[in-house]
Amino acid sequence: MQSPIQVVTLLRPKTRRDLLAAAAVSAMVFTATPFLLSVVSEEYDVSLGTSSLISSFQLGGFVIASWVVGRLVDPSRRLLVISLLAAVAANVASALVPWFGALLVLRFLAGVALAIIAWLGRQEVFGDSDRMGDVAVGGPVVGIVGAPVASFLANWSGSDAVFISLAIFALLPLAIPKPDRELSANAPRKADRSKPVPVTRLILLCLGAITLGGSAVFVFAAALGVDRVGLDPFVVSMAFSANALVGIPAARYRGERRLAGLWLVGTAVCAIVITNVTYEPVFWVGVVAWGFAFWSGVPGIYKLLAERSVHPADRAGDAQSVMAAGRVVGPLLGAGFIEAGSVQALGFVAAALMAGAGLTLVYVERTIPPLP
Repeated sequence: MQSPIQVVTLLRPKTRRDLLAAAAVSAMVFTATPFLLSVVSEEYDVSLGTSSLISSFQLGGFVIASWVVGRLVDPSRRLLVISLLAAVAANVASALVPWFGALLVLRFLAGVALAIIAWLGRQEVFGDSDRMGDVAVGGPVVGIVGAPVASFLANWSGSDAVFISLAIFALLPLAIPKPDRELSANAPRKADRSKPVPVTRLILLCLGAITLGGSAVFVFAAALGVDRVGLDPFVVSMAFSANALVGIPAARYRGERRLAGLWLVGTAVCAIVITNVTYEPVFWVGVVAWGFAFWSGVPGIYKLLAERSVHPADRAGDAQSVMAAGRVVGPLLGAGFIEAGSVQALGFVAAALMAGAGLTLVYVERTIPPLP
């Protein structure tokens, strides 16, 4: 079987292979997180809602680093290597630490490293439809293999096995030969960054609402599938794998993505299905359809943002940061509903956030033309 990194490079990308491989590392960590919640809850003797803090802290580091990295440093191969090694160290330490509080700190540091890795890839391609598709497809490709592997390791040997595997995975991009071209030769320097105009602020707000609502449900989807629907953990992991598989053609699509916000209304429907339907096949379809709808919509929204930005590359880090901020708050929102026993209500609240944001983006696309 090909590794996810090898599969990404076989898709004939136009983007630097070391950046695509590094982006796969970041995607792998977030793919594995839903399968860690239940085992972390057991190993550290905390509730499922409390265990979701590993996702919030991880993404908290991701948000802060995403917001400041483009303002403090310029892209370079050296920064990529340092970030990958930091991710390795954080994951190894996460496997060894015996205290839940210390684990949260380490997941925060891992999130910082992952944010820098993701920023290096996205700012390189932001506004270029073909190369944005190259970076976007990495997440679904990794999810095909990553979800069942993470599920197997978590159930076989607990969170330690997952964290050590993530550390090893983070080493693989370092084996890719250094390209001749330096990173982002045409990207704006940190001293020349611009502020977003009002319409881009609205688009960024919608992106945050989409990930807030989505993560409030999706980070708990694996646990809900096992505990509430009664699916075997392996069957749930295969649903996540299929979610990633259908996302590949959606993310890779090179044509126009008109009215991309409507696809996010589709994810809202999936959120209601996952939280309100306990019939196994329907739950499974809800998880899978979410992947196709999400990856059909998000690249188009990135293009919408780029076309209405004065300096599109400046908005790459902003989009990454705002979406990660939504993913920080989302698990906290979801945990509150789950701890209160209101899973069904969670689905409708999350759906309202995603559908409202999606329809707002449709309005922006139809009424506000791209900048010349």
